[in-house]
Amino acid sequence: MAANFWASSHGKQWLLSRQQLLESRKEDLKYINTLEMMKVNIWFAKLMTELGNSLGVRQVIIATALTNSYRGTEPYLVAATCMYLACKIEESPHHIKSVIAEMKHVTQDKGGFQYENHKVAEMEFYLLEELNFNMIVFHPYRALTTLAQDLGTKNEDVQRAWFIVNDTYKTDMCLLYPPYVIAAAALYLPIALKGGGQYGDNSTSNDHSAQGVVTRGAKKGATSAVTNDANNNGETTKVKDIRQWFALLNVDLDQIIDIVQEIISLYEVWDEYNKKNQEKHQEKHQEIHGILQRLLKK
Repeated sequence: MAANFWASSHGKQWLLSRQQLLESRKEDLKYINTLEMMKVNIWFAKLMTELGNSLGVRQVIIATALTNSYRGTEPYLVAATCMYLACKIEESPHHIKSVIAEMKHVTQDKGGFQYENHKVAEMEFYLLEELNFNMIVFHPYRALTTLAQDLGTKNEDVQRAWFIVNDTYKTDMCLLYPPYVIAAAALYLPIALKGGGQYGDNSTSNDHSAQGVVTRGAKKGATSAVTNDANNNGETTKVKDIRQWFALLNVDLDQIIDIVQEIISLYEVWDEYNKKNQEKHQEKHQEIHGILQRLLKK
């Protein structure tokens, strides 16, 4: 595997600008709107997670399968093939029969899965060609662990950040931002929601200048904290100034803010979607089926 993200095929080939992403979705958006696209992403991310859990695979394999997913053909067949290929990529292969059996199980109340071994094997070659045989995928999990250790993050906040990273795969973030920036944003969100400019086991600060989710105007506070904070003579303290810590990460704060805003938008759509379809699983499936019918007409 490549020694670092920027030297990898992921960093060179699959990190897109928002304009490039919109261009690739232009045809899709003739048939469905952005909100419906988000609902499809949520639906299939949930399906892939169920399939991964049924197979007993690690979260990173589910993440790789979601990263590889694409539309333009029969989506359930693509989903099963992505999981089958992701298991190989992450060096935890599962037999094709096992993947198909579990796919049939998790889709039995979602329209079913009608494909057999040869179809998944055939789709694997199409998928590899679509990916230009670039199999290296970097995920935010390792960066999240490193950043959490550096900050001295409490276990409960690391767990929340980990769940947030999982949820980012319901969006296009993995195609827009480097994984370490996604990790930083996921770590920032649960801490920021607690309020306070200080973080650590002994934090008693009443300074709420960084309270809540940061906006673009708050970047000045993060930058100025570097120069205004007292010099610790290189010693590591249990309590850290969040603004200073993020300013010293050498990451684009605009990107962190954009990711946080996208995560919040995702949760708003997800919450509204779940409330609307609460205890009406069949209606939810019918809505997604209707969206896919329009999307796949082309």
